[in-house]
Amino acid sequence: MKFLIRLIPLFSFTFLCSTTWSQDASVTIAEQLGYPRDAKLLIIHADDAGVSHAENIATIAAMEDGIVNSASIMVPCPWFPEIAAYASQNSEKDFGLHLTVTSEWKNYKWSSASSKNEVKSLINPNGYFYPLVDSVVVNSNARDVEKEINAQIEKALKYGIDVTHLDAHMGAVMSTPEFLEAYIKKGREYRVPVLLSNDLPALEELKTRMDLTSKDVIVDHLYQASPETFKGGMEAFYEDLLNNLEPGLSCFLIHLAFENEEMKAVTIDHPDWGARWRQEDYDFFTSQKSRDLLEKNNIVLVTWREIRDKIVRAQ
Repeated sequence: MKFLIRLIPLFSFTFLCSTTWSQDASVTIAEQLGYPRDAKLLIIHADDAGVSHAENIATIAAMEDGIVNSASIMVPCPWFPEIAAYASQNSEKDFGLHLTVTSEWKNYKWSSASSKNEVKSLINPNGYFYPLVDSVVVNSNARDVEKEINAQIEKALKYGIDVTHLDAHMGAVMSTPEFLEAYIKKGREYRVPVLLSNDLPALEELKTRMDLTSKDVIVDHLYQASPETFKGGMEAFYEDLLNNLEPGLSCFLIHLAFENEEMKAVTIDHPDWGARWRQEDYDFFTSQKSRDLLEKNNIVLVTWREIRDKIVRAQ
């Protein structure tokens, strides 16, 4: 494939086409979900719900009026209660958790859902999460990562969220084999799928000591815009992706917010994944063009809830 995915400026993965690991490799994810083997299945997934009010209201609007059909929530963030209230009152919506152990913005910070004394290795000298994944890798241990993942899941459940899946803010809890093992372990414990790609650098090493099963769903194609594609225009990037989507389970990771004063302040001095980027994501995935492209290319929208209920929790 010709598109690269960059998760954060200093920590990136290249996700290419991958095959689904299962006990019966001849059965595809599409077939397990009840679709033809050659179906083009797509999850349009909005990251970072809970980070701000602008993020929340744009995510909700895109799920109600656009083609966005999944989102994940950052439990430690200040605007978590607002999106948690919406998710609990709209349980048919597909909400997972964007497991968070970094706090990357310049002037806008958050810390752990756990007591800071219980996850000391995750907390920097200023009392917040570290801003970069590299710093988490150097300073943190897997025990604290697992404890914080558990605290975020439990807090979300306490707020009434029907958690459909887990994924990773900035890829941090997938960044080492030890962290990745804790991430997969918690997905199994709560019987929810976790976002996985065969091209995760830590996954190959993890496979040498941890057996994956048919319940550990690995997406076939995973895409996210990069700073380079942002400069070239988001609409052209997404239009090309939809026109050339291959059969299998694909997931678009997008970021939605309104480019208002709040979001500009949150993302100050950070144009990549900033307020304009998020507004352009919102504009495309609420446009008529995006709907027309789905229909033109016979793309079927599916959710993590379907994957959870038909694969992970199937008897």
